[in-house]
Amino acid sequence: MVGNMVGSDVLREADRLRGYDVYQRAAELYRSLLVREESAAAHFGLGQCLGKLYDFDAALTHLDRAFALDPARSEGASYYAYVLERHGRMDDADRWYRHALAGADADDLWARSHHAWFLEKWGRTHDACGVYEDVLRRNPSYTWAVKRYALLLHRLGRPGKARALLRDTVDRAPGNRFAALNYLEYLLLTGDAEYPAFRSTVDSPDAPAWYPVVLELFDYYREHLLTGGADPARLAAWEAAADALPESVHRDFEDLTALLAERGGDVEAWRRQVHRLLK
Repeated sequence: MVGNMVGSDVLREADRLRGYDVYQRAAELYRSLLVREESAAAHFGLGQCLGKLYDFDAALTHLDRAFALDPARSEGASYYAYVLERHGRMDDADRWYRHALAGADADDLWARSHHAWFLEKWGRTHDACGVYEDVLRRNPSYTWAVKRYALLLHRLGRPGKARALLRDTVDRAPGNRFAALNYLEYLLLTGDAEYPAFRSTVDSPDAPAWYPVVLELFDYYREHLLTGGADPARLAAWEAAADALPESVHRDFEDLTALLAERGGDVEAWRRQVHRLLK
């Protein structure tokens, strides 16, 4: 089928799949394009897919090539910067974040909030707080920035403000499942005794298929991985539910991974679970 499609049609289909988080299939199409002819668009698309699938080394190879072929490109430059920072190339990351925010990503809240996270990881916490606050002035319910800013506030010794920020987002938008998951994750990360009570309020019979899968992932992490235990039957049931999902669940699990490593838990088992959410 793909062999009979012209390159522009393959690129559109790959971009469409990438937009719907179907990264494995989109990556196959980008690779088929690169066999035919090298292009910045195909390298960028493949690089982003690989990054979303947590293969950041391969992602950087393709993103480096994409921006070498088209150095004036600003679309997607914030994602390139994000992958650069994961490889410790902080000066390069800073340059590409600034390039992105001066161009195509100027009003992109993902780009702005990831720039804040970059500044935080670079040790510029005061600047990071300012950028997070700017994002939340633009959209007080932008849940990813709420989560990251709350975790920074917690580390800065301001747990009351952190918790209130997350809880206020839940109360402001009671149907927002991302806000609920972020607050639940915060309770999990901080070992808060409210976890069971809040967890009992967030089940929803009309939720999309991925939502109960993530809730059960959190529960299994709390009840088994953090305690050094395992429940093979429960894990198998969760794996079957995760495998049945039609699309990827792309979520930042890094803080949970770090906590598990700190506690001496089975990080590889956890990573296998997270990887099952990727399509």
